[in-house]
Amino acid sequence: MLLQTVRKSLLDEKAELLKLGIDLDAPKDTKEVDQQTLEDLSQKKALMGVQELANDVKYTEPMKTDWRPPRHIRETTEEERDKLRRKWHIIAEGEDIPPPIKDFKDMRFPKPTLDLLKSKGIERPTPIQVQGLPVALSGRDMIGIAFTGSGKTLVFSLPMVMIALEQVGGGGMETCATCCETCAQETKMPIMRGEGPFGLCINPSRELARQVR
Repeated sequence: MLLQTVRKSLLDEKAELLKLGIDLDAPKDTKEVDQQTLEDLSQKKALMGVQELANDVKYTEPMKTDWRPPRHIRETTEEERDKLRRKWHIIAEGEDIPPPIKDFKDMRFPKPTLDLLKSKGIERPTPIQVQGLPVALSGRDMIGIAFTGSGKTLVFSLPMVMIALEQVGGGGMETCATCCETCAQETKMPIMRGEGPFGLCINPSRELARQVR
């Protein structure tokens, strides 16, 4: 006896699921999606490349930078930091998280950068920037989740520029934050053939790449 099974089409399968009250196209709750994303990315190997996994590479130290928050920020207690995070509705998970900073000046950006931000109408950091900028400036890895238009681009672009200046000029962000003459010297230094890139921004779409540019 020859038995032949006919595979149902995807449309037929979807119709049967709809009869059972299951709609795969129904939008999921935003909190549920965010939670699932965090769970998927919480694995230690989620952000590692194939070559790193093959060679069993393990990173135990963050990328070294010269940036440090001001002393009055460093001396705040963990309770004070958590209070500020709650005020700004910031949820942060990790080990030895850099303190949130609610002022661009305390993030030790050079005066030309502060003036440029002010000319663009950006005078106070948004919640993602309050916590994200100190993390990125510290050389730490970070996964940031925030609404569209909340200022995520600035969180990685500003530290990328500052760290690039540090690599090119060697003056360091600590000096750069207090002496604009150092910034001028760094920008005058030519980049030799074979140097770089000093920063790489990877975008999932052409539209987002244009926005970042």
